Amino acid sequence: MAHPVPPDFVVIFGRPGSGKSSLAERMGAEFGYNLIRTGEMLRAAIRRHDFLGQRVESHLAKGDLVPDSLIFELLEANLKSPGVSRLLFDGFPRTLGQVPLLEQFERRLDFRIDCYLEVVVSREEAVARMTGRRVCPKCGATYHLIARPPKVAETCDRDGTRLERRPDDTAQVVEFRQQVYDDHALPILDHYERKCPDLCRKVDGAQPFEAVYAETRRALGVRG
Repeated sequence: MAHPVPPDFVVIFGRPGSGKSSLAERMGAEFGYNLIRTGEMLRAAIRRHDFLGQRVESHLAKGDLVPDSLIFELLEANLKSPGVSRLLFDGFPRTLGQVPLLEQFERRLDFRIDCYLEVVVSREEAVARMTGRRVCPKCGATYHLIARPPKVAETCDRDGTRLERRPDDTAQVVEFRQQVYDDHALPILDHYERKCPDLCRKVDGAQPFEAVYAETRRALGVRG
């Protein structure tokens, strides 16, 4: 069923290298979503070198999943206010064990996810893309040297910070993260497709970014 405006509460899925984070940024800018990005929250904790960051740093460096208990602690620190509006979850839930955590936040903060969006790309395409990915260590903005380059080479458009390759974008870690996605995220998608198929949407992430975004808008029921 089409909606005149996009859903208020969305979870976006996509294997590492699918472009889902760039898509989430664009959706946030156009539709006013508050981005709930567990990956960036964890990297921010590491940059702060606080207690939480110290506990998760080794997991991210290996490309491994952060334990569900730490993810809950992270989200609890960032999702506190009842009556929250227009949330876009990028990178959560990441395991079947985190699905009940999301349900717990839904009950506690009185909202309901009304769209589960999957950006579909092949494993091979995702691996190829990740070799050109760059991230701003200051604000967390993501780029790709070919698909979504910064205006000035290796420099963040937002704040002029020198871009970096993420430490988890080495060849070995990239392959490992793809396997982690296959093992953990695909069962989550299967769970939602069985539980609430009417809320699930798919877009072809192998297209150029603007085409992916246009298809995403249509999938969310946005006209024009």
